[in-house]
Parts: sequence; structure tokens; C-alpha cells
Amino acid sequence: MPDESVNKWKQQGCLYLWRYLENIGNFPGWHLTADKLFCQNFADLTTLMFASRWNSQKALSVTPPNAKVLRIPNNRGDQARWKTAQSFLLKYPKNKAHEDYFALEESESIVILSVGTQKLQLFSECIDSILHGKNDYSIGSHDSPRLWFW
Repeated sequence: MPDESVNKWKQQGCLYLWRYLENIGNFPGWHLTADKLFCQNFADLTTLMFASRWNSQKALSVTPPNAKVLRIPNNRGDQARWKTAQSFLLKYPKNKAHEDYFALEESESIVILSVGTQKLQLFSECIDSILHGKNDYSIGSHDSPRLWFW
């Protein structure tokens, strides 16, 4: 059963998500950053997800990265080819997944992150860390691609 409070939450701000098509050895996986408004707004979403009785998920809009965003990782002097996703689906299966569960996958033009309780908390902290200029690190598991934060 879907949680109405999670469904009613509205995204504010920009979420940038991309992956490099070359030089993959240096930056494997997906890359994420966000503006201040998104980071502040996202904390409300995770609070709602944790409070929900039910499993929850939320599709987030993705803004393609601009030159300023791509300068942060500076892959190949900002010249590395990349692709973006149309949306980012955050899935929280609540009590149906181990608390340390982390799976990042791509389906067509959607990036799907499924997480257990511990990893949702970590993901939320990573989004918050963007506000404080902490970047150039990744999270993930051995079985799935990494998710880099910039």
C-alpha cells in the first residue's frame, strides 16, 4: 500500500545525475550532485519514508549536468563524454530488505536505487553533505555500480 505523505511530497530544486561513457576506470558508476534547494527538500522526503508504515518509492526529476556541475569532478578537463538519466527512482522496501541493502541499476533511461534502512540513512547524509562542500566519494556494494557524490 503506498504511503500518501510520500506520494504528496514534491521535489524542489535540481538533482543532477550522469555517468561517463569513457575513462570509466577513473569514475565508474553514476554521479550525483544537487543544488541547495534540492538538498534541503530531500531531507523531508527521507523523513517521510522512514516514518511510513509501508514500503515507499519516489521518482525524482533529473536535470542534465551543465558545465559548472561537470567541472567539479573535472574528468578529462570537463571533456569526457557522458549521458544522463531521465529520472531517478528511489525505492525503500522498508522491512523487506536487509538494512544494509544497496542496489543501483539502470533500466532504459531510469536509474533505480533500492536501499535498506541503513543505506537510506547514508544516502540522505550524502545528499546533505553536498550542502557542506563534501564531495568526491562514492557509496555502493560489490554487486552494483558505485554512486559518486560531488
